[in-house]
Amino acid sequence: MEICLIGGGNHTNNELGEVFLELSKMIKPEAKILIIPFATDNSRYESWMVSIKQAFSIMENVSIELLNEDLSGKEMKKSIIEHDILYFIGGKPERLIHVIEEKGLTPIIKNFQGLIIGYSTGSLAFGNDCIITKDKDYPETIVIKGLGLVGFSVEVHYEDNIDGELFPLSNERKIYAIPNGSAVFSKNGELYKGINVIYSFQNMKKEIVNSKVL
Repeated sequence: MEICLIGGGNHTNNELGEVFLELSKMIKPEAKILIIPFATDNSRYESWMVSIKQAFSIMENVSIELLNEDLSGKEMKKSIIEHDILYFIGGKPERLIHVIEEKGLTPIIKNFQGLIIGYSTGSLAFGNDCIITKDKDYPETIVIKGLGLVGFSVEVHYEDNIDGELFPLSNERKIYAIPNGSAVFSKNGELYKGINVIYSFQNMKKEIVNSKVL
């Protein structure tokens, strides 16, 4: 299983240009992309689809479809199997994880043989531990059970003013802090490539990780 974890950024300008250029090298022509939108409210689906289609427009004849939350678990599993790429969008991680578990999708996602991409919240959910650091929506930092697709946790939209929250959390796990416009790539649960500057936190230590190949 190959996974791309995007820290955040604007799909409609060049902020994510290097990330999508790297993805374009991995994604074959005619690929079928399935958007997993459960982290956000359905009133935002249309705007998400417009921006994502623009970002993927640099690739050759890819098709993009949205996974409807009203489908049954069986119908969702069938749709996942029929696609080459899963793209998990942003929003609230606890909502994303709840719907995936409620529909019984965790095993089929863990066994998915194509490319899985997480954007912002989508990336947060991929670790064994999903860390939600405090911001305007969350008054306190919390850790919830993630999907267990990778062997590390991430911080998205990273800025260094959150370091005080990440240091104590790094005693029990490795955390990759991914700013907007940056991404990390994982294979078989381990990180192997980074796009733009990334930081690692482990055992109360912070290091910069800016190599294209780790």
